[in-house]
Formats: sequence, structure tokens, C-alpha cells
Amino acid sequence: MPIPDTSGVPPFADFEALKNKMNELVNKYNNLLVNLDSLNVVSLTADHITAGTIDASVVTIRSDLTAGAYVKIDGEGMKINDGTKDTFKADINGHVTMTGALVQSAAGYPKLVMDPENELFGAYKSETEFIKMEPFNVGNTSPQLSFVGGSSGLYMTQTGLNTLMQTINSKLNIISDGDVDFVLDDQFDSIRMDFVQLMDKSTNKTLYQQLLGKAKVEDTGYSLAFDDATRNLKLHNRSGSIISQVNIPR
Repeated sequence: MPIPDTSGVPPFADFEALKNKMNELVNKYNNLLVNLDSLNVVSLTADHITAGTIDASVVTIRSDLTAGAYVKIDGEGMKINDGTKDTFKADINGHVTMTGALVQSAAGYPKLVMDPENELFGAYKSETEFIKMEPFNVGNTSPQLSFVGGSSGLYMTQTGLNTLMQTINSKLNIISDGDVDFVLDDQFDSIRMDFVQLMDKSTNKTLYQQLLGKAKVEDTGYSLAFDDATRNLKLHNRSGSIISQVNIPR
């Protein structure tokens, strides 16, 4: 702060001295109001400041919160810290980094939500209808993609070398305008299902039921027979020896 250079009037000052001193005080007062700067202010306490531009490269604005958290604006940009890490940071180039922040497109529904505390990403039509991508499933072991509509849902989970697609309280429909191809990269891999669960929609019969109706087929000496005791479908050659058989579970 500058050293004050204003003195009082001498004893027994005449009118001219009083007039000059008054003009001096008025001039310095006007100059102070026009050119007030940091040299003239030691401490400032105010509950309201209206400003056009505050130069943050010179001034640091900081608000201390609870548990060591704070908000700071200075020459390095803007920073919000939760007491341990920076949860929001805008650097001098305008690049923004947010860590551990809840981001949602709306307070109500529909909305998009990015919440690191719960799910990784979610798209909500309502509280009970949503698509959600989570880093861990219910067992806290594998990433999971969930399609939920009320009490039913489709869940896709990746566990090690196994990919699981599961429905709860609903059936799975695959509808295509063209062919549906199942392609296995390894020639030794198989598509596995029980014959009792493979049904012909036109006859409403399972493959297992239709095989029972064709217990024996003969063609040029070869025969195909179903052994109900062992539940084996057997292919016999001309001499009656079994050359191939397949077990059909119930």
C-alpha cells in the first residue's frame, strides 16, 4: 500500500491555506475513486461483487469446502477437488477432464446417464425400462449389457471364454427378412440342443417326436432304427451290423 502523503493544516492557518488543503483533499479523493487498484486495498470483505472481467491469471479465486474439497480458479484454469483427486479440471487450453462425475441428460425421463458409481452407461425410458452397460454383473465377475422392460429382460454377459445371452420372464424372438446363418469357425465345433426342444412350428411337433414316428427306415439294404431302451438311433449295414449310432436324450 502506498505511504500516505497528505498532512494536516498548520496551526493558525489562514483562509487561503484551508482552501488549498480542501482542494488537495478533493483532488486526491477523486483520483482515488478513479484509479483504485491493489495498492490501495489491503483487505476486502463483501457479500456481493458485480464485475465485468476478473483476470484470473493475477487473482486466485478459491472456495474451501468440507473434508478438504475445494473449488479454485487461477492462472492455470479451473479445478474442483473432492479432497483426494481432481473431479473437474479445465486447463489453459480449454480442455476439460472430469473424473467420477455423474452426467445425465435430464432430471426426468427419458434420459441418458453416465454414472461411474453405479453403472458405466445407461439409456432410460423410465425407471424400470432401460438399456444399461455395466462393468460387473450381479455376481460382480463379468461385464454385462442389460435390456430391461419392467419385470423381464435380456442380459448378455462375457465370462472368460463363454458368452452368455439370457432372458428372464420373456421369450427370445429372432426375426429376419433374410436367411439366418450360424457360422462356426472351427469345423469340430457344434451347435448343441436337445431334440425335444427343437420344434417344427407347422406341425407343433418336436424333432424327437418325429424321429419316434420313423423308428425304422430301409434303403438298399441299410436300415435306421431307434432303440427305446438305450435311446440310441442306430444305422445298420446290409449284414445287420451297427455302423453308427446317436444317443437321443429325453
